[in-house]
Amino acid sequence: MTTYTQAELATRMLKDLGLIGAEETPSAVDLEWAEETVASEIMLLASLDLPIWNGSEISIPQEYLTLVSRRCGLAVAPSFGLMSQDKAMAAMEFAERNLTILAAPRGSVPLLSQANDSTRGRSNYNWTTG
Repeated sequence: MTTYTQAELATRMLKDLGLIGAEETPSAVDLEWAEETVASEIMLLASLDLPIWNGSEISIPQEYLTLVSRRCGLAVAPSFGLMSQDKAMAAMEFAERNLTILAAPRGSVPLLSQANDSTRGRSNYNWTTG
């Protein structure tokens, strides 16, 4: 199975947002910032019981790459004036629904993979009410 590192995900996110070109490499500062954002968003997704990582190593399975990149990009987009915070929050909810579907294909029980720690968080978090 092909997997991607956190740095590769962060670079993909910057490319998906159009902040760097498809063949460009982000600067060290931009990559560090993007990796911090990705790590924070992945921890949030893990607390919502959305499995992304497989096992204890930080590696993103290929099937999650695009959806996770888009979801993490929504946390960054308002910072660059790419969309309003309200639109980003609504889009995050939609992206998380797609991640849930991916984690539980055809209505099965979601996979038990979790973030690279053993803690489990809230499973019924509501973005609008907390």
